[in-house]
Amino acid sequence: MRQSIDEDVSEALSCVVEDVGHAVSRNVGGAELLHELLNAPWLRSLLQIYECLLDFEVSTPTPLLAYASGLSHEIMSAVQMIQHPSAGARELHRLLSSPHIQALLSSHDSVAQADFGPVLPPLPDDMAEDEEAMRIVCLVKNNQPLVRQEINAASDL
Repeated sequence: MRQSIDEDVSEALSCVVEDVGHAVSRNVGGAELLHELLNAPWLRSLLQIYECLLDFEVSTPTPLLAYASGLSHEIMSAVQMIQHPSAGARELHRLLSSPHIQALLSSHDSVAQADFGPVLPPLPDDMAEDEEAMRIVCLVKNNQPLVRQEINAASDL
């Protein structure tokens, strides 16, 4: 399907260039400028970029592993079991056990598993127009539970 669309676009562009070429030979006003624009190298480069973007959209990159943090824990335990680890093994263990790397791998796993958190329900359709609605958005850190706070609008006045 994708190749068919590309062929259709290429064929349509070729027909346009050919028609503009005929218009140039008949000395139609503005046709020469249009012909130059359609044959410009920047337009061809722009079309190549467009095709690359279409390819990227069709074949989005996928992570190789969905469990990078678990794999890092396995590696760390394997390194710990070595009787006399080399300097490189000790450095690898130190790097993998750092909180920054653990957070990075945890984020990777969340993206790899498409686990983007809960989806909020939509606002009700039967809500009165003069009624105000407020949605509170919070960030959850390190799987800590959200703390629910009741907000009293009357106390703010």
